[in-house]
Amino acid sequence: MIRLITEHSQLIDWHEQKPTPLPDNLVFLDLLNPTRQEELEAEQWLEYQLPTREEMQEIEESSRLYVDKGALYMTASVPTALETQEPETSAITFVIGPDVLTTVRYSDPLAWRALSEQVKRQCVAPVSSDAVFLLIIEMIVARIADTLQNVEKDLRSVSRDIFRVNIEKAKGGKHSCDLNEVIKLLGRRNALVADLRECLVSLARMLQFFLNNAASWMKGELAVQFRSVARDIKSLDDYTNQQTHEMTFLLDSTLGLINIEQNQIIKIFTVASVLFMPPTLIASIYGMNVKLPADTHPWAFVGVMVSIVMSALLPIFYFKAKKLL
Repeated sequence: MIRLITEHSQLIDWHEQKPTPLPDNLVFLDLLNPTRQEELEAEQWLEYQLPTREEMQEIEESSRLYVDKGALYMTASVPTALETQEPETSAITFVIGPDVLTTVRYSDPLAWRALSEQVKRQCVAPVSSDAVFLLIIEMIVARIADTLQNVEKDLRSVSRDIFRVNIEKAKGGKHSCDLNEVIKLLGRRNALVADLRECLVSLARMLQFFLNNAASWMKGELAVQFRSVARDIKSLDDYTNQQTHEMTFLLDSTLGLINIEQNQIIKIFTVASVLFMPPTLIASIYGMNVKLPADTHPWAFVGVMVSIVMSALLPIFYFKAKKLL
């Protein structure tokens, strides 16, 4: 599908083939899952080639950031499906020149949908290629910031759950925090933050490349805003480092609590085995098929039973005194 925005803030979804499919006052050309025919139409109008999907997956910086025929080719990793349980990143190529910005993408991030809605509502829309580029980057960065804030809320909730004073347990209740689920949550959030950090690094490199190569035709008033966005990306990158350290600490603490619970269970079984050792020993001795002293005494059975009970109670009192039970 081809979608475009003109200088007059007109949004057009181009489906039909026309002899001259693209208007001359175009400032933004968006190719979403383009067919080969759509790619050829766009390349014919732009007068330069667009990267293929395989070329967009290259990770070398020279393949992601380069200049060809006066146009800047920039491929960045952009987060998608952040509102779902399975967020991911997608490579999106920005081809920008003095007149038009072209994006080639095979996913649908929120920034592009928000841009379309903004134009449809007849809000103040950008009227140049660099202004459109700035608006899209600002929306992507804002989306990443909102997601990192939600991650921070989850981390605070986890921290409260695993470090709060457990009054119910002190009264004999049961701990309500599922440490296994905590580990799974931390794992998912760690993967998400890692993906977002990859996107931030990619965006930072792309912006720096753009500022270094588009200074001759970029509007002067936009340069300040681009640098402001670059500072926001740097601060968010530092924020992801902080969250990574916080998640590592919470994961280590959770594993420590699991080890403590396991050790407590092992201690209970150890104490229980010690408690039953004396009664078992006495019962084993008097259960042997041999004649023992006082075996024929009328009070022998009662004496053995009293000995078994006392040998069980004395260790209990001892462990109670040592606060092991």
